[in-house]
Amino acid sequence: MNNPLNKKIAEMLGKMDEKVLEAKLNKALEMLKNGNPDDLAKKLNKMDKNELLSKINEFDESKLRELNINKDEIKQKVSDADLNKLSRVIGEQGDEIIKKIKDIIK
Repeated sequence: MNNPLNKKIAEMLGKMDEKVLEAKLNKALEMLKNGNPDDLAKKLNKMDKNELLSKINEFDESKLRELNINKDEIKQKVSDADLNKLSRVIGEQGDEIIKKIKDIIK
């Protein structure tokens, strides 16, 4: 009896995760395009770059579909200039991280 309920709750949580991820991606894009690069750099410098690379490596076509991430939409929203700016803001390992992002969205 609990199985249908558990499935429904899992579906709802999955949809919330997708919305949270979408909101975070949109916020990051907004900060990159319109925000203060120093504020973005502070946030990024708090992150473990190796952990970030590890998370990026988890993304493939199936993971993007699972999270309802549209690569074409990202390509339209993010320019090469944005990615170059992000690389500079990231600092250490920025080039490597951006290369992986470009490989994912190509």
